[in-house]
Amino acid sequence: MKCFFPVLSCLAVLESSISVEVASNASVILEGKDLRFSCSVRMAGRLQGRFSVIWQLVDRQNRRSNIMWLDRDGTVQPGSSYWERSSFGSVQMEQVQPNSFSLGIFNSRKEDKGQYECHVTEWVRVVDGEWQIVGERRASTPISIIALVTKLQVSKSKRTLTLVENKPIQLNCSVKSQTSQNSHFAVLWYVHKPSDADGKLILKTTHNSAFEYGTYAEEEGLRARLQFERHVSGGLFSLTVQRAEVSDSGSYYCHVEEWLLSPNYAWYKLAEEVSGRTEVTVKQPDSRLRLSQAQGNLSVLETRQVQLECVVLNRTSITSQLMVEWFVWKPNHPERETVARLSRDATFHYGEQAAKNNLKGRLHLESPSPGVYRLFIQNVAVQDSGTYSCHVEEWLPSPSGMWYKRAEDTAGQTALTVMRPDASLQVDTVVPNATVSEKAAFQLDCSIVSRSSQDSRFAVAWYSLRTKAGGKRSSPGLEEQEEEREEEEEEDDNDDDPTERTALLSVGPDAVFGPEGSPWEGRLRFQRLSPVLYRLTVLQASPRDTGNYSCHVEEWLPSPQKEWYRLTEEESAPIGIRVLDTSPTLQSIICSNDALFYFVFFYPFPIFGILIITILLVRFKSRNSSKNSDGKNGVPLLWIKEPHLNYSPTCLEPPVLSIHPGAID
Repeated sequence: MKCFFPVLSCLAVLESSISVEVASNASVILEGKDLRFSCSVRMAGRLQGRFSVIWQLVDRQNRRSNIMWLDRDGTVQPGSSYWERSSFGSVQMEQVQPNSFSLGIFNSRKEDKGQYECHVTEWVRVVDGEWQIVGERRASTPISIIALVTKLQVSKSKRTLTLVENKPIQLNCSVKSQTSQNSHFAVLWYVHKPSDADGKLILKTTHNSAFEYGTYAEEEGLRARLQFERHVSGGLFSLTVQRAEVSDSGSYYCHVEEWLLSPNYAWYKLAEEVSGRTEVTVKQPDSRLRLSQAQGNLSVLETRQVQLECVVLNRTSITSQLMVEWFVWKPNHPERETVARLSRDATFHYGEQAAKNNLKGRLHLESPSPGVYRLFIQNVAVQDSGTYSCHVEEWLPSPSGMWYKRAEDTAGQTALTVMRPDASLQVDTVVPNATVSEKAAFQLDCSIVSRSSQDSRFAVAWYSLRTKAGGKRSSPGLEEQEEEREEEEEEDDNDDDPTERTALLSVGPDAVFGPEGSPWEGRLRFQRLSPVLYRLTVLQASPRDTGNYSCHVEEWLPSPQKEWYRLTEEESAPIGIRVLDTSPTLQSIICSNDALFYFVFFYPFPIFGILIITILLVRFKSRNSSKNSDGKNGVPLLWIKEPHLNYSPTCLEPPVLSIHPGAID
């Protein structure tokens, strides 16, 4: 006990009885390894106060730097030079027990080499409550850190990869050895083209697993087709280029960087190495497109339907699209012309031949099964004749979604001949002659025995056949038919025919009537008794109708363009008609004329009756007048005075006649 005067107090001086021991997990460690220290305080008796601990590093120049300290209140604080490392958790201090303290330095650096010292201060509380230092003790241990030597090794093996486009390109990068188990790797993928001096960066994965696309990926649009993977083993990296294109061919390799985490949690690149190259060749699939080469010949009649078949026997890919084109070679025309085209998207288009040959509306396409295409030409016409074939283009999708033509082939040819129906028109040639009376009617039948087609229509004309006499026509009214007869004679090229033809009536295939012949005008009646039987009746026959008659038939058929054309013509045998000439009698004249009949047999009776009555009345009156006409004294009046007539030759009015009673002179 020490006492101080004049202060009325005494302080008890305490002596420290502690000792300090420091231990570490290793005295020599590899850079990057963890350091662990323990600081134990030994006491002679029972713990009387508290401890404050300071960890310090003494380097080769004997400079001290505080690492961490723990004050008597249990607060831990890092030193100024270890503040950053402590904030990352790289430096940690802990009071394990009241008299045991630990220090941990993780991911050691080369500058962590030196003497580690644990400085312990013992504190006790005095009578007045203040804390007093009782004693201090130090202990240290040396640490040596060996610098890292890289052990990074990447596979140098080379390989060749050949594949068909649209398949994936699988690239591997294998790290055989690494410097530290804590190493991280950055992998850069490159491709070298023959036209480039250096490789172009495709993709970079950093040591913290971030992705960065290279210039090649941006220029070629590879971003959506790249897939990176790090396997569980940790040393194998894979890059997959999905849906490979021909332009993806080249020499691929990887560039590996080994990164370590510094004690202040800063990553640094330790080493780097390049792998062996993988030669990649991407090619288009081999063309397997093949069409049927069967040749064919078709002969059909007009208005029928023709089927042209295009069969694809094999194709390169089931995902391919086909463009099918039909074309034709016309006779005497060396260049082929497109008839129709089926595009890749199944859209039907007419070719230039369709417009020229009026094929629009007559073409029909169907595909009953994959690879089988049928083109139907409906209502074929003669102008549809030619040599037909189909041409097929096979299109494949590129990985970028663009379609390109991979193959093409032409099928065998089909020769098409379109014919008009054979003319089989036949008109009945056995027609009996007829004798009729004057004023009677006679019939001229025109019977068609056979026809070329059920779709036929007929134009029928009846003619009167007369023999020419001295260049003059014996039938009245023939002058009006002169021009028509001359044209018919020119068409028939029959100028030397002595028979003179005069048309009675003509009916066209469209049922339009022509003008009646003037001698028969108003006396003709036409009947169509059946599709193949036509009848012309001549009324009020006269002797001048005597002669030969015939009917002329033209057979007309519809073309595929709905236009009618004349297929053939035929004429019946002459029909002899004789009209009896009966001389007229008074009785026949009277009976045939109604006015005359009434004049002879009806009108005379009333006329004669009126005449008789008139005569009787006159005689009766004349008797009475003879009595009244006697003169004076009973002498009869012998004369009368002449009437007085007023007349003026210049007067425009008619003369006035006045009769005065006579007088006897």
